Amino acid sequence: LYFTQPSDHIMGEPPVDSGGDDHSDVDVEPSSRQKYKSRKPIWWKQLSGRRGTRAQRQATQRMTTRGYCINKEVLKDFSRVINRSKMDPSLRSDGKTEISEAEELSVGEEEWRRTWWNRTLAICFDDSGDAIDTAPNSIIETIKPRETENYKYADKIRQMCSHRNPLPPQTYNEVWLEIGFGNGDNLLANAKNIPDILFIGAEIHQPGVGTVLRQMEREIGLDKEVDLSTQQHQNDTPPPCNNMRVLPGDGIKLLSLLPNNYLDTLLITFPDPWPKKSHTQWRVVQRETVKQMRRVLKDGGRVFVVTDADFFSDWTRHIFTLESSVGDTNDGKDTHWKEVVPPKREEWLPVVSYYEQKGINEGRYSMIQCWQVCKRK
Repeated sequence: LYFTQPSDHIMGEPPVDSGGDDHSDVDVEPSSRQKYKSRKPIWWKQLSGRRGTRAQRQATQRMTTRGYCINKEVLKDFSRVINRSKMDPSLRSDGKTEISEAEELSVGEEEWRRTWWNRTLAICFDDSGDAIDTAPNSIIETIKPRETENYKYADKIRQMCSHRNPLPPQTYNEVWLEIGFGNGDNLLANAKNIPDILFIGAEIHQPGVGTVLRQMEREIGLDKEVDLSTQQHQNDTPPPCNNMRVLPGDGIKLLSLLPNNYLDTLLITFPDPWPKKSHTQWRVVQRETVKQMRRVLKDGGRVFVVTDADFFSDWTRHIFTLESSVGDTNDGKDTHWKEVVPPKREEWLPVVSYYEQKGINEGRYSMIQCWQVCKRK
């Protein structure tokens, strides 16, 4: 396993060829205008087998009801309201007509988002009042014009605003997000090893979502119909994997819905490198997504990127470097990111996944980058 030092040095002897295919057509100069494209091509959807087995779909339904899996319909309504408030400048109190994807949120919207996510993830906080009552004008006005036109729409949005996770709220020291967890082996291992951290996993591949949720059922004991409330009361400790939430969807799109300074760590492990030049818009690391990462991470928050494709590693470093010094202050350049030496792998990536082992068997090596958010001035 190789990791990159801040001096652009790879420890050990780097592999001569980590991809096998000719990547001479890779665009090594990402355009500042290019944005992440979440909608995948039809051929990709056909190859990925997105539907999953019946048992996996049933596990997703059960764990959604129990609160371990985030409800896709509720999140879709939340996204609809957030996107409309950003697109319609007449709803904003600041009067701006162009809203950046990674723009810092207003105080009212920031507090409302944080309240909604804390309730949705079952995180302890000072909970008072109904979320719809504390929503800023940019959110309220998305409902009022349509109440007389579409009662069903208004009712759905009000249900979304008052949504709460059925799990009992708990206090966590940190919140981590893993984007693209595959079969969830690393996500499960981290949740069991560090119970005082809340781990959120986002995966667009539905069979992977179903697989990890079935494993969670076995770990928690739900496959044996155990009364969790009685078990937790007797032991005075939460059941295993109670500090884990799963989002069946695109983790990059999730970033735009989170409040400012909400996460402590982001994990991106072995994403699809999309090797061809015509595919670069589907790579998860883009300049706009890096801006979003910085917005949702706290000062000192870290992004771990692991890949066995050397061209994707170069692409990632180039984009983070471009975004490291893009702000101007009275004292000169405001450094946004710095590359640091990652901690021991066991602390954040304890499992060798199927995908990593497959690459090792084919002669590829894992390359790690760790980027830390510099303190905001």
